[in-house]
Formats: sequence, C-alpha cells, structure tokens
Amino acid sequence: MIGLLAISYWICRFVFFGMHGMKQWPNMLAIVSLIIIVIASIGGRQSLSVATVIGYIGGFVLAMIFNTDGVDQGGGATNNAWKIWGTIFICSILISIILGYIFKQRHKKIME
Repeated sequence: MIGLLAISYWICRFVFFGMHGMKQWPNMLAIVSLIIIVIASIGGRQSLSVATVIGYIGGFVLAMIFNTDGVDQGGGATNNAWKIWGTIFICSILISIILGYIFKQRHKKIME
C-alpha cells in the first residue's frame, strides 16, 4: 500500500500540480496517509490501508472535478479543492473503520 500511496502522491503533487497549485496540502495528506497505513498494517487492518489510498487519489479526482474558484473579501483568490479532497479522504477512512466494526460484530454473532 505504501507503494500505491507513493505513486498517488507523485501523480497528485507533481504531475497534476498545474491543475491545483497546492504544495503543502498534498504533503500533509500524504504524511497522514502514511501514518494511517503503518498503524493499520501493524493492526492487521488491510481494508483501512486500501481505503486510505482510495481516499487520497479519489479525493483528488473529485476535488479536481467539483472545485470552484472564488474571491475572498480582501480580493484574494480562493479555491475549495483542498476542502473537497480532505473531506473525501476523511470520509473514506471513517467509512472503512465503521464497516470494519460492523463486519467484525456480524462475524462474532455468526460464530456464536
């Protein structure tokens, strides 16, 4: 999973930099992703690792599709791509955690 994350990071951060212009946000998400993948791997939660990578690249794709440009009160340019990317990323991780818990409870119930 770390290899897939590295490829996703490289594509988002460098190849498509012209689309989003963000330097720090891809780095922050990649660091958080790496930490989550390592913890999930130690804990045997491969589905969480997969959801993390999917959330990283999927969030980027959806952010590039649905982002909007704006102007703040001071006249500076704004864009909401980072909010969309982060929200999709967090939601994919939370969904993986919730589904993992539900499946674990169902498995316990079936085994009883």
